Amino acid sequence: MPYDALCEDQLCDVDLHIHTTCSDGVLSPKEIVEKAKQAGLKAISLTDHDTIKAIEPALPIAAAHGIELVPGVEMSATHEEIDVHILGYFVNYKHPGLIDYLEECRKHRLRRAERMVNNLEKMGVKIDVGDILQKAQNGSVGRPHIAAVLQESGYVKSYSEAFGKYLGAHSAAYVKSIETSPADVIKLINEAGGLSFLAHPGRSIPDDMLKYLMNIGLDGIEVIHPSHDEDQQRYYREIANEYFMLFSGGSDFHGGRPIDEENFGKVAIRYDWLQKIKARLCIA
Repeated sequence: MPYDALCEDQLCDVDLHIHTTCSDGVLSPKEIVEKAKQAGLKAISLTDHDTIKAIEPALPIAAAHGIELVPGVEMSATHEEIDVHILGYFVNYKHPGLIDYLEECRKHRLRRAERMVNNLEKMGVKIDVGDILQKAQNGSVGRPHIAAVLQESGYVKSYSEAFGKYLGAHSAAYVKSIETSPADVIKLINEAGGLSFLAHPGRSIPDDMLKYLMNIGLDGIEVIHPSHDEDQQRYYREIANEYFMLFSGGSDFHGGRPIDEENFGKVAIRYDWLQKIKARLCIA
């Protein structure tokens, strides 16, 4: 979806879903802020996977460029064998409990990568964990880093082939993601002073699971996402309105794919959506 169909008649200049080199993005926090300025964005959130390391270095750069930076994170959870991604906004990135938990996530992601490399070797695919860590640049290791090494090693021709052939959930090389419950993730986000939003529900979240997440304290839904068509955008907005929940959205920019460049600065939300999130937290 190249644009937010729900605000064709209004300016959409807020992107609350962006990744950097601190997880599996290709641009540094500084480069992302500069790209946001060039794209005319008014506010952004850096929501790296299970890490908040991009926030502190990005804050002074964003301030210098006149861009509002929302402290964010995209946290992994599992419910009934389904991966659930929960976005946390306005988290206190210096909260001890959050810092400790995300450090454990970093260690888990490293162990997961090592196990996937071992599984790949059993399939006759030999790559080095060190190369994967180099791709991650000491950040949060993920499957995209493994995919990049597979491509550079000549085992696949593209990122999508790597996932389809080796790294997808049904591949013999696949290892489960972090198995923390959504309830614990939501609780931690709230304890760190933030609000929790279900990321890209249209990808894999059935309605009964969405209802469960709302019942355990989810604050909002990511309505706008590149994977959501216009019908899905309206559907999730209607649910959010019906249950007095907040809604968010963004490009889910990682970089490195043509679709990312196409979406950045275009798949965005109106500033008044962000104002409602801030109002819930009594932020001016």
